[in-house]
Amino acid sequence: MKVMFSNQPFLKYRYFAVLLFSGAFCLSAQTTLVMQGSLQKSSGKPFDNGFHAITFKLYEVEDGGVAIWTEDQPKVLVESGLYEATLGSIVPLRLPFNKRYYLGIAVNGEDELSPRAIIGNAPYAAAVTGNDNVFPTSGPVGVGTLSPDSNAYMLHLRNLSGNGTLLIEGSKRAELFLKKASNGSVGSISLDSATISVRNLDITVKNNLELPQNASIQYNGMADWRLVDRDSFTSTNLEGWICREAWNSNTTKTAATINPNTPFSKKWILRPDQEGNDILKKQFNLSGIPHKMVKVVFTYYFLDSWDADESGFAAFSSVETPSASETGGNLQVAWFNQSPVVFSEHAFAGDPGISNRASGYTDAAVRGEMSAFHSGNSFWVIFGSNLNEGALNESYGISNIEIWVR
Repeated sequence: MKVMFSNQPFLKYRYFAVLLFSGAFCLSAQTTLVMQGSLQKSSGKPFDNGFHAITFKLYEVEDGGVAIWTEDQPKVLVESGLYEATLGSIVPLRLPFNKRYYLGIAVNGEDELSPRAIIGNAPYAAAVTGNDNVFPTSGPVGVGTLSPDSNAYMLHLRNLSGNGTLLIEGSKRAELFLKKASNGSVGSISLDSATISVRNLDITVKNNLELPQNASIQYNGMADWRLVDRDSFTSTNLEGWICREAWNSNTTKTAATINPNTPFSKKWILRPDQEGNDILKKQFNLSGIPHKMVKVVFTYYFLDSWDADESGFAAFSSVETPSASETGGNLQVAWFNQSPVVFSEHAFAGDPGISNRASGYTDAAVRGEMSAFHSGNSFWVIFGSNLNEGALNESYGISNIEIWVR
């Protein structure tokens, strides 16, 4: 029994196309389409039951033209005129599916039936190229994978041979809009020229946010301070700090870290180890870090039996040993603080204090900072005091030293 051609007026041939992706929605070389159709004889009765050879072809035009894909399926089961075939199961469908295609069908070697089926309005194509479509109705979308991760993602991009990249392209601005359905609030991230703009969004960084050395954070066009170095004295390592007899002397003295012996602080105070007025200093290197100002933030400790008129200081210096006259502009005392006026001789129930040396005195600490205009590659930081006794009786200490630039 042959199928009559469509140009004969008594032909009653029809087929309908319900085109579905097998498995998860995925545009890839393994794309398959499930084709369901109906065949009738010229009399209107269903086509004979059994297996029949059907040739499927895809075209870019409705009539004529050359097929861009052809697949012969030798055994397609027809029952009551209805059949189902999986297109792409023999010859892969390596087409972009970004336009309307036309499906031609020929049965048992006869001429191709007419008219061709339009598959550009099928669910898969409409969702990709249409104006008002949602795809898929349930489950995740996979691009480059037949098994998209459905645990947390609605869209899964996968490329096992390179980077997984999502491109958003616009002639004026590329923009990603984010909307929370529960309250309708909308935020967006956009790229305009070389500037990324975030609108109506609070940004939370779960892990570290890192900036390269030559980058900065700005508010209203003004650069903010950036932390570039820190000394915490978490061990007996002095972390590059040296001790001298005076700020203008090269005579070497000794320093050590002490353990406050509390659950909240372990070996994090650096102090002179011989005389209370010995100097602590260190050179910091800012090579490769653009800056115009520097700021040092620190904790300064008044340890043991300070008198009310004694004080501590912090200074910047462009050289390790400034001249005694200070006329060269090499030394800048930028922070000064006097000790507490009265130290309790009884402390806290006889607490010997942080330093554990001069018993019967309560130690004190202040958080200080100093800043200066400086654009050079290095500078020295100096700490000292005007104490006049040995370190066993009274001294000072420093910890938690931070170097900031902007």
